Amino acid sequence: MRRDYKEWLHRQGYGDGTIVAQLHRVGRVEEHYGDLDAHFERDRLRSLIETLTYSTEDQRRGRPNPTKIPFVGNVRNNLASYKSAVLWYRRFRESGAASRAPADGASIGAPASPSSGTTRSLRRAVQSDAAPRGTARTVLAPRVGPRTLVDFNLNGRDALEAIIASSQYRTIAQAVASLTLFSHPRTVRQTGGRALFPAIRNPRRVGQIDTHNGKRVLLDDNKSATDAFLWANGLSRRGPDTQFNHVYATSLDPEAYTALPNICMTPAFIAKLTDTSEDVRNLLRYRSYQLYEWTPAGHEPPERPEDYEALEWAAPLPPVEDVRAAITAAMATKQKDRTVVAVRQLGWLFSEGDPAATAAE
Repeated sequence: MRRDYKEWLHRQGYGDGTIVAQLHRVGRVEEHYGDLDAHFERDRLRSLIETLTYSTEDQRRGRPNPTKIPFVGNVRNNLASYKSAVLWYRRFRESGAASRAPADGASIGAPASPSSGTTRSLRRAVQSDAAPRGTARTVLAPRVGPRTLVDFNLNGRDALEAIIASSQYRTIAQAVASLTLFSHPRTVRQTGGRALFPAIRNPRRVGQIDTHNGKRVLLDDNKSATDAFLWANGLSRRGPDTQFNHVYATSLDPEAYTALPNICMTPAFIAKLTDTSEDVRNLLRYRSYQLYEWTPAGHEPPERPEDYEALEWAAPLPPVEDVRAAITAAMATKQKDRTVVAVRQLGWLFSEGDPAATAAE
């Protein structure tokens, strides 16, 4: 292990505790498998990473620890930690070798081999099921040139996977990790992980006040959750084609609906996956738990998704040193805003026992 690895980790923004843990794990791997730099020169650490891989199927079958590294406890979690440490060391080595190709021999931005789900095309004509029997059916045939939706068997998810596969992200999981923004843990810590505004989702009665499970709440259409994220993070507006998403679908839980750990920001083309893809939902839930150790009432801590540690996540937004002041200042300029009007009637997180906190009144 190179001596400058510790300094590189510092430059990536990791805290001292994380750096100590990473160095310890790398040291343990080297103790049992030899110098990582020698492995890197031989095959860019590929075989070692494969050795440290322990799948959910391995866990389901109760397979023993397949490595030379002794430890006590959950095999999958332990090996995921060691694998993560090796993956980070590979990134370190590659960052100092600009002339070399990235891992797995693929250059950044070059098309990667698409998955089996993305290589399906219309090898036979797609016929309309709407045509009556005995009549000619409309035939949709692939054309020469850039692939169309027909080439993806009318499957938008396959089209998106193919586009991402040809990008620097290579997988949907990495695109989600790179393009999703969460609030900084220091920002969230000031809220205790609690909801900022008393609101639930009811798009048919937007703006009305009602009682839900004995608590008066605003009936809303996600605006209050969007406001919570923007105002708490000191943001004055959202960017074009971005969307705010709930990590957990707790639309009728006023304790979670506008809680910062339950909200993230993504490009619009990723946002749909937070509703339709269980894999994406699991990634976001574990990321939230990793950052804040938070789950809504009634939910168990999420399991770490397979290969989670191999992903490079975007850093959280910069911390806001005084969340209460930031939100109060934002509300003071929006007297007619729906969320602010509701705050005047219902209060908000920081108004409990302190009327001065509701400066928007």
